[in-house]
Amino acid sequence: MNARLLATFLCLASLSTGCIIVDNDGNDGPCCTTPPPTGQPGDVTVLWTITNGRCADAPEVKSIQISIPGETLYNGGVYACNTAGVDGIVLHDFAAGNYTYTLKALSYSGEVLYMGSGGFTVNGNVRVNVDLTPNGQSYTLISWYFPPNTSSSNPSCSQAGVTSIKASIDGGDWVTLSCEEGMTNGGVPSPYLSAGTHTLQLVAYGYDSAGRNGMPLYNSQGTFTTTSGAPTSQNFRFYEVGGISVRWDLWDGYQYRSCAETGLTGMTINLRDKATGALVYGTAGDPQSCTGAPILYQFLKPGSYEVYIRGMVGSSVAYTNEASPTTVTVSAFVQKTKADPSTTIVLTKQ
Repeated sequence: MNARLLATFLCLASLSTGCIIVDNDGNDGPCCTTPPPTGQPGDVTVLWTITNGRCADAPEVKSIQISIPGETLYNGGVYACNTAGVDGIVLHDFAAGNYTYTLKALSYSGEVLYMGSGGFTVNGNVRVNVDLTPNGQSYTLISWYFPPNTSSSNPSCSQAGVTSIKASIDGGDWVTLSCEEGMTNGGVPSPYLSAGTHTLQLVAYGYDSAGRNGMPLYNSQGTFTTTSGAPTSQNFRFYEVGGISVRWDLWDGYQYRSCAETGLTGMTINLRDKATGALVYGTAGDPQSCTGAPILYQFLKPGSYEVYIRGMVGSSVAYTNEASPTTVTVSAFVQKTKADPSTTIVLTKQ
Protein backbone atom coordinates (compact mmCIF):
# COMPACT_ATOMS: atom_id res chain seq x y z
CA MET A 1 0.00 0.00 0.00
CA ASN A 2 1.22 3.52 -0.72
CA ALA A 3 2.79 4.90 2.48
CA ARG A 4 0.67 8.03 2.40
CA LEU A 5 -2.53 6.00 1.95
CA LEU A 6 -1.45 3.72 4.77
CA ALA A 7 -0.92 6.71 7.06
CA THR A 8 -4.34 8.06 6.15
CA PHE A 9 -5.96 4.70 6.88
CA LEU A 10 -4.26 4.44 10.27
CA CYS A 11 -5.32 7.97 11.09
CA LEU A 12 -8.98 7.27 10.26
CA ALA A 13 -8.82 4.16 12.41
CA SER A 14 -7.68 6.23 15.40
CA LEU A 15 -9.62 9.48 15.17
CA SER A 16 -10.60 9.26 18.82
CA THR A 17 -6.97 9.93 19.83
CA GLY A 18 -6.29 12.66 17.31
CA CYS A 19 -3.98 12.40 14.27
CA ILE A 20 -1.96 14.65 11.98
CA ILE A 21 -1.08 13.64 8.43
CA VAL A 22 2.02 15.23 6.91
CA ASP A 23 2.11 15.06 3.13
CA ASN A 24 5.74 15.36 1.97
CA ASP A 25 6.27 13.38 -1.22
CA GLY A 26 9.36 15.32 -2.29
CA ASN A 27 7.48 17.63 -4.65
CA ASP A 28 6.39 20.26 -2.18
CA GLY A 29 9.76 21.32 -0.82
CA PRO A 30 11.07 20.87 2.70
CA CYS A 31 8.57 20.49 5.49
CA CYS A 32 9.01 20.80 9.21
CA THR A 33 6.43 18.84 11.16
CA THR A 34 4.93 19.53 14.54
CA PRO A 35 4.64 16.42 16.72
CA PRO A 36 1.06 15.43 17.47
CA PRO A 37 -0.25 16.72 20.77
CA THR A 38 0.26 14.44 23.77
CA GLY A 39 -2.29 13.69 26.47
CA GLN A 40 -2.36 15.55 29.74
CA PRO A 41 -1.50 13.99 33.11
CA GLY A 42 -4.16 14.05 35.77
CA ASP A 43 -5.68 12.73 38.96
CA VAL A 44 -7.94 9.67 39.04
CA THR A 45 -11.00 9.79 41.28
CA VAL A 46 -12.22 6.25 41.95
CA LEU A 47 -15.77 5.98 43.31
CA TRP A 48 -17.25 2.61 44.22
CA THR A 49 -20.53 1.02 45.11
CA ILE A 50 -21.05 -2.45 46.55
CA THR A 51 -23.82 -4.32 44.73
CA ASN A 52 -25.18 -0.87 43.82
CA GLY A 53 -25.20 0.19 47.48
CA ARG A 54 -23.02 2.28 49.77
CA CYS A 55 -20.30 1.13 52.14
CA ALA A 56 -22.73 1.77 55.00
CA ASP A 57 -24.95 -0.95 53.50
CA ALA A 58 -22.08 -3.47 53.66
CA PRO A 59 -20.72 -3.35 57.24
CA GLU A 60 -18.84 -6.60 56.59
CA VAL A 61 -16.42 -4.65 54.34
CA LYS A 62 -13.42 -3.13 56.12
CA SER A 63 -11.38 -1.77 53.22
CA ILE A 64 -10.94 -1.51 49.45
CA GLN A 65 -7.78 -2.69 47.73
CA ILE A 66 -6.95 -1.09 44.37
CA SER A 67 -4.47 -2.65 41.94
CA ILE A 68 -3.30 -0.83 38.80
CA PRO A 69 -0.60 -2.69 36.85
CA GLY A 70 2.59 -0.65 36.59
CA GLU A 71 1.58 1.74 39.38
CA THR A 72 2.72 1.81 43.02
CA LEU A 73 -0.07 3.07 45.25
CA TYR A 74 0.05 4.42 48.79
CA ASN A 75 -0.35 1.80 51.53
CA GLY A 76 -0.25 -0.98 48.96
CA GLY A 77 -3.45 0.38 47.43
CA VAL A 78 -5.54 -0.40 50.52
CA TYR A 79 -7.98 2.34 51.55
CA ALA A 80 -10.92 2.72 53.90
CA CYS A 81 -14.25 1.88 52.30
CA ASN A 82 -15.49 5.35 53.25
CA THR A 83 -13.29 8.41 53.70
CA ALA A 84 -14.82 11.62 55.04
CA GLY A 85 -18.26 10.52 53.88
CA VAL A 86 -17.14 9.53 50.38
CA ASP A 87 -17.07 5.94 49.10
CA GLY A 88 -13.96 6.51 47.05
CA ILE A 89 -10.45 7.89 46.84
CA VAL A 90 -8.44 10.33 44.70
CA LEU A 91 -5.24 8.93 43.21
CA HIS A 92 -2.84 11.69 42.19
CA ASP A 93 -0.42 12.39 39.36
CA PHE A 94 -1.04 9.79 36.67
CA ALA A 95 0.76 10.14 33.37
CA ALA A 96 -1.41 10.31 30.27
CA GLY A 97 -2.30 6.88 28.94
CA ASN A 98 -4.50 3.82 29.27
CA TYR A 99 -4.76 1.82 32.49
CA THR A 100 -6.54 -1.25 33.82
CA TYR A 101 -7.61 -1.75 37.41
CA THR A 102 -8.96 -4.30 39.87
CA LEU A 103 -10.82 -3.40 43.06
CA LYS A 104 -11.36 -5.87 45.91
CA ALA A 105 -13.59 -5.30 48.93
CA LEU A 106 -11.88 -6.96 51.90
CA SER A 107 -13.44 -8.26 55.11
CA TYR A 108 -11.97 -7.67 58.58
CA SER A 109 -10.15 -11.00 58.21
CA GLY A 110 -8.76 -10.06 54.79
CA GLU A 111 -11.18 -12.21 52.77
CA VAL A 112 -12.15 -10.94 49.31
CA LEU A 113 -15.91 -10.36 49.44
CA TYR A 114 -16.57 -8.29 46.33
CA MET A 115 -14.65 -7.42 43.17
CA GLY A 116 -14.71 -5.03 40.24
CA SER A 117 -12.42 -4.46 37.26
CA GLY A 118 -12.15 -2.41 34.11
CA GLY A 119 -10.06 0.27 32.47
CA PHE A 120 -9.74 4.05 32.12
CA THR A 121 -7.83 6.62 30.09
CA VAL A 122 -5.97 9.59 31.58
CA ASN A 123 -5.99 12.78 29.53
CA GLY A 124 -6.42 15.26 32.34
CA ASN A 125 -8.41 14.46 35.48
CA VAL A 126 -10.71 11.47 35.19
CA ARG A 127 -13.42 9.82 37.31
CA VAL A 128 -13.95 6.06 37.43
CA ASN A 129 -17.20 4.55 38.78
CA VAL A 130 -17.03 0.91 39.81
CA ASP A 131 -19.78 -1.38 41.11
CA LEU A 132 -18.30 -4.26 43.11
CA THR A 133 -20.10 -7.59 42.79
CA PRO A 134 -19.84 -10.77 44.92
CA ASN A 135 -16.50 -12.51 44.41
CA GLY A 136 -16.73 -14.89 41.45
CA GLN A 137 -20.08 -13.53 40.32
CA SER A 138 -21.47 -10.68 38.28
CA TYR A 139 -24.59 -9.57 36.42
CA THR A 140 -25.61 -8.27 33.04
CA LEU A 141 -27.95 -5.45 32.08
CA ILE A 142 -30.65 -6.92 29.83
CA SER A 143 -32.40 -4.63 27.35
CA TRP A 144 -34.68 -5.29 24.39
CA TYR A 145 -36.37 -3.74 21.38
CA PHE A 146 -39.31 -4.56 19.13
CA PRO A 147 -39.52 -4.86 15.34
CA PRO A 148 -40.90 -1.87 13.39
CA ASN A 149 -44.67 -1.66 12.98
CA THR A 150 -47.21 0.80 11.58
CA SER A 151 -46.90 2.97 14.70
CA SER A 152 -43.15 3.44 14.77
CA SER A 153 -39.85 2.31 13.30
CA ASN A 154 -38.65 1.83 16.88
CA PRO A 155 -41.81 1.01 18.87
CA SER A 156 -42.18 1.70 22.56
CA CYS A 157 -43.84 -0.89 24.78
CA SER A 158 -47.25 0.73 24.34
CA GLN A 159 -46.80 1.06 20.58
CA ALA A 160 -45.95 -2.64 20.46
CA GLY A 161 -49.05 -3.42 22.54
CA VAL A 162 -46.97 -5.01 25.31
CA THR A 163 -48.11 -4.89 28.93
CA SER A 164 -45.50 -7.12 30.62
CA ILE A 165 -42.35 -9.16 30.05
CA LYS A 166 -41.50 -12.55 31.51
CA ALA A 167 -37.96 -13.89 31.62
CA SER A 168 -36.26 -17.18 32.42
CA ILE A 169 -32.49 -17.56 32.87
CA ASP A 170 -30.85 -20.96 32.41
CA GLY A 171 -34.26 -22.63 32.32
CA GLY A 172 -35.13 -21.37 35.81
CA ASP A 173 -38.30 -19.88 37.23
CA TRP A 174 -40.11 -17.24 35.20
CA VAL A 175 -40.09 -13.71 36.62
CA THR A 176 -42.18 -10.72 35.52
CA LEU A 177 -40.31 -7.58 34.43
CA SER A 178 -41.28 -4.05 33.52
CA CYS A 179 -41.30 -3.64 29.76
CA GLU A 180 -40.32 0.05 29.99
CA GLU A 181 -37.36 -0.65 32.29
CA GLY A 182 -35.80 -2.88 29.66
CA MET A 183 -35.81 0.03 27.19
CA THR A 184 -34.39 2.73 29.50
CA ASN A 185 -31.33 3.32 31.69
CA GLY A 186 -29.34 0.52 30.14
CA GLY A 187 -31.81 -2.25 30.90
CA VAL A 188 -32.84 -4.57 33.71
CA PRO A 189 -30.06 -6.07 35.86
CA SER A 190 -30.02 -9.85 36.00
CA PRO A 191 -29.53 -11.65 39.31
CA TYR A 192 -25.94 -12.24 40.35
CA LEU A 193 -24.66 -15.20 38.35
CA SER A 194 -21.48 -17.22 38.19
CA ALA A 195 -19.05 -16.08 35.51
CA GLY A 196 -19.70 -17.74 32.17
CA THR A 197 -22.35 -18.14 29.46
CA HIS A 198 -26.04 -18.21 30.34
CA THR A 199 -29.25 -18.73 28.38
CA LEU A 200 -32.17 -16.33 28.41
CA GLN A 201 -35.74 -16.59 27.15
CA LEU A 202 -38.01 -13.55 27.01
CA VAL A 203 -41.74 -13.45 26.27
CA ALA A 204 -43.67 -10.20 25.80
CA TYR A 205 -47.38 -10.35 26.70
CA GLY A 206 -50.22 -8.05 25.74
CA TYR A 207 -53.49 -7.89 23.81
CA ASP A 208 -53.83 -10.33 20.94
CA SER A 209 -55.88 -9.81 17.78
CA ALA A 210 -59.03 -10.97 19.62
CA GLY A 211 -58.55 -8.32 22.33
CA ARG A 212 -57.51 -10.81 25.01
CA ASN A 213 -54.87 -9.53 27.44
CA GLY A 214 -52.02 -11.63 28.77
CA MET A 215 -51.37 -13.39 25.47
CA PRO A 216 -47.85 -13.98 24.05
CA LEU A 217 -47.12 -11.41 21.34
CA TYR A 218 -43.33 -11.53 20.99
CA ASN A 219 -40.56 -13.93 21.87
CA SER A 220 -36.78 -13.71 22.11
CA GLN A 221 -34.07 -16.08 23.22
CA GLY A 222 -30.31 -16.19 23.23
CA THR A 223 -27.24 -16.21 25.42
CA PHE A 224 -25.20 -13.69 27.36
CA THR A 225 -21.87 -13.82 29.19
CA THR A 226 -21.05 -12.62 32.69
CA THR A 227 -17.51 -11.76 33.76
CA SER A 228 -16.49 -11.85 37.40
CA GLY A 229 -16.28 -8.33 38.79
CA ALA A 230 -17.19 -6.66 35.50
CA PRO A 231 -20.92 -6.22 34.73
CA THR A 232 -21.84 -6.56 31.06
CA SER A 233 -24.84 -5.60 28.93
CA GLN A 234 -26.85 -7.42 26.28
CA ASN A 235 -29.58 -6.20 23.93
CA PHE A 236 -32.20 -8.66 22.62
CA ARG A 237 -34.52 -8.32 19.63
CA PHE A 238 -38.09 -9.53 19.96
CA TYR A 239 -39.90 -11.15 17.04
CA GLU A 240 -43.64 -11.56 16.52
CA VAL A 241 -45.26 -14.87 17.43
CA GLY A 242 -48.58 -16.62 16.99
CA GLY A 243 -50.03 -19.86 18.25
CA ILE A 244 -51.91 -22.98 17.22
CA SER A 245 -53.84 -25.71 18.98
CA VAL A 246 -53.73 -29.34 17.82
CA ARG A 247 -55.51 -32.54 18.78
CA TRP A 248 -55.73 -35.98 17.19
CA ASP A 249 -58.03 -38.90 16.43
CA LEU A 250 -56.79 -42.48 16.28
CA TRP A 251 -58.03 -44.51 13.27
CA ASP A 252 -57.25 -48.23 13.14
CA GLY A 253 -58.60 -48.69 9.63
CA TYR A 254 -62.11 -49.59 10.78
CA GLN A 255 -63.06 -47.22 13.56
CA TYR A 256 -61.74 -44.51 15.84
CA ARG A 257 -60.09 -45.72 19.03
CA SER A 258 -59.40 -44.18 22.42
CA CYS A 259 -55.90 -43.91 23.88
CA ALA A 260 -56.70 -46.70 26.32
CA GLU A 261 -57.92 -48.98 23.53
CA THR A 262 -54.78 -48.48 21.45
CA GLY A 263 -52.37 -48.96 24.35
CA LEU A 264 -50.37 -45.87 23.36
CA THR A 265 -47.79 -44.86 25.94
CA GLY A 266 -47.28 -41.31 24.62
CA MET A 267 -47.19 -38.99 21.63
CA THR A 268 -44.34 -37.23 19.84
CA ILE A 269 -45.23 -34.01 18.00
CA ASN A 270 -43.09 -31.97 15.65
CA LEU A 271 -43.52 -28.98 13.37
CA ARG A 272 -41.55 -28.39 10.19
CA ASP A 273 -41.17 -24.80 9.03
CA LYS A 274 -42.07 -24.99 5.34
CA ALA A 275 -40.04 -21.86 4.55
CA THR A 276 -36.79 -23.19 6.00
CA GLY A 277 -37.37 -26.93 6.29
CA ALA A 278 -36.22 -26.80 9.92
CA LEU A 279 -37.85 -28.95 12.60
CA VAL A 280 -39.03 -26.74 15.46
CA TYR A 281 -38.42 -29.44 18.08
CA GLY A 282 -35.37 -31.08 16.56
CA THR A 283 -35.18 -34.73 15.65
CA ALA A 284 -36.55 -35.86 19.03
CA GLY A 285 -39.84 -33.92 18.78
CA ASP A 286 -42.05 -32.71 21.62
CA PRO A 287 -43.26 -35.54 23.91
CA GLN A 288 -46.87 -35.34 25.09
CA SER A 289 -49.43 -37.53 26.82
CA CYS A 290 -51.94 -39.32 24.55
CA THR A 291 -54.77 -37.84 26.63
CA GLY A 292 -53.22 -34.34 26.84
CA ALA A 293 -54.91 -32.80 23.79
CA PRO A 294 -55.43 -30.08 22.85
CA ILE A 295 -51.75 -29.09 22.82
CA LEU A 296 -50.96 -25.38 22.53
CA TYR A 297 -47.91 -23.99 20.72
CA GLN A 298 -47.75 -20.26 21.42
CA PHE A 299 -44.25 -19.08 20.49
CA LEU A 300 -44.14 -19.75 16.76
CA LYS A 301 -42.89 -17.33 14.14
CA PRO A 302 -45.55 -16.51 11.54
CA GLY A 303 -45.61 -18.86 8.56
CA SER A 304 -46.72 -22.30 7.38
CA TYR A 305 -45.85 -25.46 9.25
CA GLU A 306 -46.31 -29.15 8.60
CA VAL A 307 -47.51 -31.00 11.72
CA TYR A 308 -46.21 -34.52 12.33
CA ILE A 309 -47.56 -36.66 15.16
CA ARG A 310 -46.52 -40.12 16.25
CA GLY A 311 -48.49 -42.31 18.66
CA MET A 312 -45.93 -44.45 20.46
CA VAL A 313 -46.02 -47.84 22.16
CA GLY A 314 -42.71 -47.80 23.94
CA SER A 315 -40.13 -46.99 21.26
CA SER A 316 -42.32 -48.19 18.36
CA VAL A 317 -44.55 -45.97 16.18
CA ALA A 318 -48.10 -47.38 16.32
CA TYR A 319 -50.10 -44.48 14.84
CA THR A 320 -48.95 -41.53 12.73
CA ASN A 321 -49.83 -39.02 10.02
CA GLU A 322 -46.28 -38.79 8.61
CA ALA A 323 -47.33 -40.10 5.19
CA SER A 324 -49.71 -37.14 4.83
CA PRO A 325 -48.77 -34.32 7.24
CA THR A 326 -51.24 -31.55 8.00
CA THR A 327 -50.28 -27.95 7.13
CA VAL A 328 -51.24 -25.15 9.52
CA THR A 329 -50.77 -21.39 9.20
CA VAL A 330 -49.46 -19.27 12.05
CA SER A 331 -50.35 -15.56 12.04
CA ALA A 332 -48.63 -12.90 14.13
CA PHE A 333 -50.48 -11.95 17.33
CA VAL A 334 -53.11 -14.68 16.79
CA GLN A 335 -53.12 -17.10 19.70
CA LYS A 336 -55.20 -20.18 20.40
CA THR A 337 -56.49 -21.24 23.80
CA LYS A 338 -57.88 -24.56 24.98
CA ALA A 339 -61.36 -23.09 24.54
CA ASP A 340 -60.76 -22.30 20.85
CA PRO A 341 -61.32 -24.81 18.03
CA SER A 342 -58.25 -26.99 17.47
CA THR A 343 -56.76 -28.45 14.31
CA THR A 344 -57.68 -32.15 14.48
CA ILE A 345 -55.20 -34.54 12.88
CA VAL A 346 -56.14 -38.14 12.05
CA LEU A 347 -53.44 -40.68 12.90
CA THR A 348 -53.69 -44.06 11.21
CA LYS A 349 -52.52 -47.39 12.59
CA GLN A 350 -49.20 -48.65 11.21
